[in-house]
Amino acid sequence: MLLACSSVERAAAQSVALRNNLLYDATLSPNLGIDVNLGSQWTLGGVVGLNLWDIDKDTNKKWRHLLIEPNVRRWLNGETFHKGYLEGDLLYSHYNVGNTKIPFGLYSAVKDKRLQGDLFALGGKYGYSWILARTWRIEAEAGIAVGYAWFKEYECPTCGQQLGNGDRIFLLPQLGINVVYIIN
Repeated sequence: MLLACSSVERAAAQSVALRNNLLYDATLSPNLGIDVNLGSQWTLGGVVGLNLWDIDKDTNKKWRHLLIEPNVRRWLNGETFHKGYLEGDLLYSHYNVGNTKIPFGLYSAVKDKRLQGDLFALGGKYGYSWILARTWRIEAEAGIAVGYAWFKEYECPTCGQQLGNGDRIFLLPQLGINVVYIIN
């Protein structure tokens, strides 16, 4: 019991960071990340992003998805939430995408079809954090993930006749500009 109480006390004394990726917001996907300080150089966190809206209801143009991305960061200068970091992350997404062009040539089939499915990916990023004020930071990060997706493919975005199932291995570029709020 004493050990459990001391763990709770230690966790309460640690810093927590809340973050929002502005580039992800640009895709009309609200997102929120959280990072918890595990020590002088490590944080554990995650991001959740969601897009439930059709881009254009008349043409059934859509990019719907749920993203869950747990991650771990190692801060390179020995102080968390400050300067450079390396991040490893695991991505899961459930998606329903059709009649749209996805950047970087990913899923070119969704220009004339609709894909609905799931994906898992393992990624890595390098990021840098700049101090704006005592509790505010801005981060820029870039990386790549490799993943596996499986999906049902439908004839066209509006009619929904299923053509079959598919899967693929893919590379996914990862970019972010995060606004970060530190809770002490």
